Amino acid sequence: MSLHGLLDAVVKDPALTEAVTAAADGNRMHVDLVGPPAARPFAIAALAREAARPVLAVTATGREAEDLAAALRS
Repeated sequence: MSLHGLLDAVVKDPALTEAVTAAADGNRMHVDLVGPPAARPFAIAALAREAARPVLAVTATGREAEDLAAALRS
């Protein structure tokens, strides 16, 4: 199942737009985001798509990393 079309809808959220803009403008070395687990793949995908630099997502456990990687593949 592909969730690619949902990304365009989710990135219209003002808070996410602000975070993506802050990351993409190149003036910050890092951007810390806190949100519900279901929103994390969308935030990371939006950052990866819009920022012209690598994105590093840190999780607390290996299981969370596996779940996040699976969601990002969607």
